[in-house]
Parts: sequence; structure tokens; C-alpha cells
Amino acid sequence: MKKITYIYVLVFFLSALKGFSQDRMINNLDQAPQFINPSYYGFKDPLKLGLISEFTSSLYGNVSQHQYAYATTFFEEYDFQLGLDYMSSKVVNGGYSNNKVNLSYIYKLQLENDWLFYPGVTAGYVTNRYDYGELVFSDQIDILTGQVNTMTTDPVLATDNIGYIDFGVSFMAHNDYNMSFGLAIKHINKPKLTTEIYDSVLNLGMLFSGQFAYEVNLNRYQQSRLPDYSYLYLFNVVTKQAETTRLDLHQNLVLSNLYIGLNEHISSLDGLNLFKLGVAAGIKIQSFDIGFNYSFNMGNSTQAVPSSFELFMAFDLSPFRIRNRKDFSRFY
Repeated sequence: MKKITYIYVLVFFLSALKGFSQDRMINNLDQAPQFINPSYYGFKDPLKLGLISEFTSSLYGNVSQHQYAYATTFFEEYDFQLGLDYMSSKVVNGGYSNNKVNLSYIYKLQLENDWLFYPGVTAGYVTNRYDYGELVFSDQIDILTGQVNTMTTDPVLATDNIGYIDFGVSFMAHNDYNMSFGLAIKHINKPKLTTEIYDSVLNLGMLFSGQFAYEVNLNRYQQSRLPDYSYLYLFNVVTKQAETTRLDLHQNLVLSNLYIGLNEHISSLDGLNLFKLGVAAGIKIQSFDIGFNYSFNMGNSTQAVPSSFELFMAFDLSPFRIRNRKDFSRFY
């Protein structure tokens, strides 16, 4: 039993270390594009606070929780934006947690033909914690009652921690009519992931991501049956990191202060193709935004990746938020 336990813990650790050498993504990228490209913090010079909470559950009973919080403000006198974000992930009964904090600096440049350009740099610190004491072994389970005891005769390895400094660069450009695009490169220093029980060193692979957004005014002349301010907003992201490729497609129908949307997430990892379909909805109430996104797996990937529910909220505290939000367009 002891030998099997050691093998199980070692396999768990190596799998986690390899798996979390890849970045975790959120599904609400259209509502928080700065998650994948920090230069989007500068879009419309906001003073903004936001929070996204995600909950997932797998077929094997493991539950993971993810929290993403951010704050950003614009310094008009010096034409730059600062963004601060924090991401926390925890696998319940899995003994793994991850915490990262990033600070981004984005400079604002006025180009010709009503275009704005935002180059940015990001620095952050990340910690990974593996707590083997939270794993549940077979001798802890009472097969008659289903209760889990706190004591085990199996050896449990001590807690292990991995921490590293991380850097990234990005840019984003947009006009005041209907379009934005950007590029972000994360982990340009390729941080090392090392541990006391594993001699080899893994490096966090560089992440390359491109974004493109486009908005269509569906009732420009206010003559259709749609609300006066109705738009179709498209936000697309393609991401490449090591052997992983991911495509995120978002389509949002904006009906005044309400929106409903669909999103598709296609991933390719080690020859395994995963497809997730999401449905979203939200509402804007003065300076407050709230909404949700429920994503579920399709095809052969239903057992590989759990479904997820994300709840997001944001507070727009910008001094000109009423002017910028009166017609509910992202660009006007």
C-alpha cells in the first residue's frame, strides 16, 4: 500500500506540474479582454473594478474554484493606464492551489484617422502550492457510511511550493467606430518550475495571443423592431503556448442595456481536441455590470474537461461613464 501511495502521489505531482505549466483561461474573455491582453486595460480610459468567479465540477467529484479580480485607472496628465489583477485557483480535495498577481503599464498614443495605440508591459509574481495532506487515501474512507476519516496509515509528503517572477509585453489598437485588434506575449522570461522532489526543471512556455473585435450597429437608423441601441459584438482570440492551441469565439447580441451571447472554445492539446460551447447573458445598470457564462463540453471531450459556470460583475467609476455608456456601444 505504501509503494502504491508513493507512486500515486508522484504521478499526481508530475501531472499537475506539467499541466499547470500551461496557462489557465477564463471563458468571459469578451467581458474581460485584459485577462489575455493587458493592453485592453486602456480601452476608453476606464476607472474600473471587476470580479469573475468560476466554479467547475468533474465526473470524479473534484471541484475547482477560480477567482479573478482586477482594477484599473487612467492617468490623463501622463497618458498612461495602470492595471492590477489577481488570479486564484484551487482544486478542492486535490491539494493544488495557484495564485498570481500582475501589474501592467499601458501607454496611450494617438494615431492618424481616429486610431489609438496602446503598447504595454506586465510584471507579476506566481505561486503554486501542492499540499499532499489534502489528498484522500483509501484507508480514510468508511465503505459502510461513506465518511472520510482524518487519519491515514499511508505516508503523506510535505507541502511543496513553487514561486517565480513573470514578465509580458502587449499592444492593442482601436478606432472609435467598430474595431480593435491586439497581440500579447506572456512569460517572455520563460520562468523555471522546480521542486525538491523532482530533479528535472520545466520552463513555463511563452504564450502568444492575437485578438480581433468588431461591432455591427443593427439599428443604425432606428427603424427596425429592435431597441434603438442594438449591436452585434464579435470578439475572437487565438492563443498558442507550447503544444497547445486554443481558439475562443464570442458572439454577443446587445439590446440596449441587455445582452445575450454564444461562445465557442476549441483547444488542441497533445493530439486531443476539445470543444466547449457557452451561453452568456448580462445587464448594465448605470455604472454596474453583471452577468454569467455557462460552458459545457461537446463531443468526445465531455469527460476530459468539466463544465463551468462563471459569474462576473464590474463597476465602471470613470468620470465620463454616462457619456460613454449612454448608447451601450463599446466604441462610441
